[in-house]
Amino acid sequence: MAASSNAEPGAAAPSLVTRYYLAMGVPFAIDVATSIVYVLINRQPLVFLPMVAMSSVFLVAGVGIGAWLLFRPIHRFIAGDLPFPAIEQRLAILPRSSALLVACLYAPMLALRLLSPRFGITFGADVETPTWIDTVTTFVVLTGFNVVLTYFIVSSYLDRLCRHFFLTRGVNLATFPGAFRYKIGIAILFVSLAVMILLAGDIASYSGDGDRLQREATMDVTVSVAGIAIIYYWIVQALTVPISRLDYGMRHVAEGDLAVRLPVTSDDEIGRATSGFNQMVEGLAERQYLRDTFGKYVHESVAVAILADQESGGRVADTLAEATLMFTDIEGFTTLSERLTPPEVAKILNLYYATIVPVIHRHRGVVNNCIGDGLFASFNLPLPQKDHAAAALQAALDIQHALAQATFPAGVAVRTRIGINTGSVVGVTIGTANWLSYTLLGDAVNIASRVEQLNKQFGSSILAAESTIRAAGDGFRCTCLGPTDVRGHQGNVVVYRVDPPA
Repeated sequence: MAASSNAEPGAAAPSLVTRYYLAMGVPFAIDVATSIVYVLINRQPLVFLPMVAMSSVFLVAGVGIGAWLLFRPIHRFIAGDLPFPAIEQRLAILPRSSALLVACLYAPMLALRLLSPRFGITFGADVETPTWIDTVTTFVVLTGFNVVLTYFIVSSYLDRLCRHFFLTRGVNLATFPGAFRYKIGIAILFVSLAVMILLAGDIASYSGDGDRLQREATMDVTVSVAGIAIIYYWIVQALTVPISRLDYGMRHVAEGDLAVRLPVTSDDEIGRATSGFNQMVEGLAERQYLRDTFGKYVHESVAVAILADQESGGRVADTLAEATLMFTDIEGFTTLSERLTPPEVAKILNLYYATIVPVIHRHRGVVNNCIGDGLFASFNLPLPQKDHAAAALQAALDIQHALAQATFPAGVAVRTRIGINTGSVVGVTIGTANWLSYTLLGDAVNIASRVEQLNKQFGSSILAAESTIRAAGDGFRCTCLGPTDVRGHQGNVVVYRVDPPA
């Protein structure tokens, strides 16, 4: 449900505008239906046309003009003549202002209709004058019914309108003056008390006239049941659709979909929660993007540790562990760089790393650093691994096999030399306040680097220190080349040539 801005601004204008005027016309339709019921029950056909004429003046002409004034700015936004901030506040309170408009026009119309028999205006029909109690209760309930119904119908319309704006313009409500508790409270209160108020008024007014009490009660119950069914439908539409949409979004986020965004379609706590949901998902998506992008520069496990501990200032806690270290270096890279242009060298390096890095990752190794054609990888730190020595040896063999199968630009055959050592190291974050780097330190790292350089002396492609061979166990073809002096390390190191399986 991500926003899209490809639609033409005024493409859906006629439909959107028409729907609003149809929603505002519902009180007129309800009033005509009520008049029909009144005429049929009381057998007074002569009053029907005057009642409809009165309703037309107030609820068609009056409400129509008022609705046009209320909706005009929104219509101009739909047509592309106004920016969204200019109409956002009016859009948010559209249900409230529409209900108030109906109240201001329906109330005087109904009062005029109820009071006209007291002044002898009966339009030639034998109209019974209602008591003051009946007049007041009828006035309160019918006015309240039309106001509440208008509010929830326009709220449902606003949901569709805001969703359209979200999908076509990428805009959302960001103002929330309403309160969900008031909406649900008014809805429950009206549905619960409307029928009881009318019947109480009938009983108090006509308890001594059984025939009229029966007619008045029949009329009130019939209209009330139909009205409550109608108003219940629109209350459910207006209140539950935004909640269902929010539930939809939460379920998608729980499933890992961070692209979901929801339209904000109400001005209350649900709208505020939906707006907060969008901000939350944007934050999660940004965090995921940072982790994924950061994980391309340092291993994902390091990136996760840094992002998880925001109080660390970007530093990962020092970790001491035994690890297997691997250094690789392209054979004859200096000569290659002199012979080829820099772009050609870059292509070869990119393909070289694209070939060997996936192999290291497949064996749960972590690439810690790349400088030119040199690569430094580790097994068991920072990513824990049980058989890290064996994994490093197998990764080295698979790297040589993968390079033998790869085809490089300019007809170049790329061969690499690999040195491996196992020992105790510490994973640390080094640097300054403005520059940090995660790396592994220890004598074992230095030995692995020197072992890689010994490949030139022995004419080999994979050399491993005795510590790695012992930790890896059986299963590899290894040839002991004896103790060798390693520059920068006190004492000799026993090295082994590692050969591919026979």
